[in-house]
Amino acid sequence: MSGTIMGHFRSAEVRQLLHNKFVVVLGDSIQRSVYKDLVKLLRGDNFLTEAQLKRKGEMSFENDALVEGGSLNEMTNEITFREVRQYRTGHHLVRFYFLTRVYSSYLESVLSDFQRGPQPDVVMVNSCVWDLMRYDDHHLEVYKTNLDNLFQRLKEVLSPQCLIIWNMTMPVGFRDNEIPENTVHNLRMDIAEGNFFSATLADFHKLDVLDMHYHFRCNLRLRCRDAVHWNPVAHRKYSQILLTHIARAWGVEMPKGKMAEGSTAHSIPTKSVAKKPDAKLRPPLQERHLCSQEPLYMPGYTSFGGSEVDAIPGVRNPENHNNENINPDDSPFVNDSPLLRTDIAPRYYTPSDPPITSHSFAVRNLLFPNQPPPMKLPWFPHHAQNSTNMKKKSGRRLKPPGGWTHPYR
Repeated sequence: MSGTIMGHFRSAEVRQLLHNKFVVVLGDSIQRSVYKDLVKLLRGDNFLTEAQLKRKGEMSFENDALVEGGSLNEMTNEITFREVRQYRTGHHLVRFYFLTRVYSSYLESVLSDFQRGPQPDVVMVNSCVWDLMRYDDHHLEVYKTNLDNLFQRLKEVLSPQCLIIWNMTMPVGFRDNEIPENTVHNLRMDIAEGNFFSATLADFHKLDVLDMHYHFRCNLRLRCRDAVHWNPVAHRKYSQILLTHIARAWGVEMPKGKMAEGSTAHSIPTKSVAKKPDAKLRPPLQERHLCSQEPLYMPGYTSFGGSEVDAIPGVRNPENHNNENINPDDSPFVNDSPLLRTDIAPRYYTPSDPPITSHSFAVRNLLFPNQPPPMKLPWFPHHAQNSTNMKKKSGRRLKPPGGWTHPYR
């Protein structure tokens, strides 16, 4: 959904969109906050409070009910923790299941609830941080296998009319004291790899994917002190992205009007009307103030002139990598960025320049075309030949008449 305008749903519009709908949220503590903000939107336009975000397993939140686990059982941070919440009115039903693993025997019991009915209309799923932190050393490989089992079981159990949304994991840091030391510095990279694999696999199973890692990559200031959880403003933006996707999937026209407080549209700015001159601004700022906002440049893919790209650019047969198989039609490197031009950044070339070498992965357009001349360094003799200090004997008596002693005693 990147590049599209995000809707700004008010409470009345959310109630209308989810009228007579059964919404299920599956996941960890971040998904619990997603559930809470959705319930908060159904009841009004206010944001969640910090206390509501931090609290877990409470008996009631905004007139919902704790169905299972939580404070009804022992409150722990172990992988055996369970929490099932439900918000129900005459025309809305929202349920949350806490997961410590993306696929397990507990998830099968959740799917059996769906088989008995009622069938959900929307299912939002995410589980990654617990899978990568709380299990054995081969967590990433097991996580990939469990993802395939999850997506396959969801397609088998849920009805074809159910909208299944896989929410990719948001950016995390490494300041959480509960993270093991051997995992703390690799967690961000493991999550990036897990996001890539989960999105690819979800698309293979024909499920909807929302890249929350992309949407919040520039909003790291909205994270809490533990660098894992997020504040109320971030979760309101999260809800707006989810509701916009649901509205588009159902063909519902998105609301137009004033942007909700604390929300920001994640889209490329379009052209705007020039503003009136401001007498308080200096002339250089005045000119910039009057300029109309053109669409901002967003880095994209490298232009290849519309030609088909091989597995390895310039190589017809990757298994036989030699100069005989170099593609003669391979063109010089061209980048879409306006900053990589000959007159602005030296040593970058245009298509009119001749290629430096026939090899596709040589230094073409990335390094200097020729190696710099070798530097003539002077010859220095060994330091022991010219240093008089090295020839001085130590003033310490290493072997006194009484025998050997420790030099630092």
